[in-house]
Amino acid sequence: MQRPGITRERLVGLCMLGALLFSPALISLFDRGGSTTFFGVPVLLVYLFGVWGGLILVAAILIIRRYYEISDPIDLNGED
Repeated sequence: MQRPGITRERLVGLCMLGALLFSPALISLFDRGGSTTFFGVPVLLVYLFGVWGGLILVAAILIIRRYYEISDPIDLNGED
C-alpha cells in the first residue's frame, strides 16, 4: 500500500514534466517548418500529439492504479 498523497505528488510531477516538454525551447527543436516529415506528418505535430497523448496515458495509469488500491479495502472482521 502506498503512503497517502503519493498519487497527488506524482501527478504534480507529471504536470511539471508536461510544462517542461511543452516549453518553447524543446518545441523549437522539432519545428522544421514542415520540410521534415514522419510518414507524411510534420515532425512538430508528431511531437506535440505524442507528448500530449503520453501525458494523458501516464495520468490515467496513475489514477486507475490508485483507484484499484483504494477499492480493495482490508477486511478487519474476517468476513467474506
